[in-house]
Amino acid sequence: MAPASNNAVTEGNDAVWATITAQSRYGNYTQISAKWFKISDTLETHDKYGRKSEIAYQTGLKLKELAKDMEYALINNAVATSTDPRSTKGLKGWISTCINFTTGTSSTTLTEARFNDELQRAWSRGGNPDMVITPAKSKRTISTFDALDRLTVNVPADTKKVINAVDYYQSDFGLVKVYLNRHIATDDDTNYESIFILEKNKWALGTLKPVTTEKLAKTGLAQGIQISTEYGLISRAETASGRIKNIYNG
Repeated sequence: MAPASNNAVTEGNDAVWATITAQSRYGNYTQISAKWFKISDTLETHDKYGRKSEIAYQTGLKLKELAKDMEYALINNAVATSTDPRSTKGLKGWISTCINFTTGTSSTTLTEARFNDELQRAWSRGGNPDMVITPAKSKRTISTFDALDRLTVNVPADTKKVINAVDYYQSDFGLVKVYLNRHIATDDDTNYESIFILEKNKWALGTLKPVTTEKLAKTGLAQGIQISTEYGLISRAETASGRIKNIYNG
């Protein structure tokens, strides 16, 4: 939209037609992810310690592994590729407008002022950020934010607890919930990392093929299992979110 202005026109003025700009539609590709395993008939039949069915146990394990793989791709994939195998573009590929620190140095550290600057940049472009995902080192930094001595913790003496964590941050641009995430890969090298400041409803998981567990045709004395899905990350407005990249974590 055009920026807000003092819209005053002359009485009896003829219509002045606005120039309409055609919308650009950005695309992404779906990505296939899969896990396979095979259990011998003997192992599945005999008594096992701690579980009745090895197939059921391994299925649950591989479903969790697949979920972690999907989360990793949805965050870290920098580009969408149509070549085989296809890959979906993740947060690191989508967010390109509100972004900081092209190059990492020892001075590209995370501060409360920079954190608020990124919230403001997303807000100024029409966003309403409400969640932050961060790796461990930056989460510890966010938990120290207290620029105006606003951090207040009431702890009964008999609990003998020390609390040093910020899970919600109230800024001038709204309340954001801070999520710790172990699957955010480092940036240029292992000394630099990213945090993502997101408006949650501007992102969605697109599912072409839901997670499916299938028994494959037997070719011998074992049962093969395939767990697969096809999915992609949908971005409805990347400018509503931001990324602070190359945060020095050395």
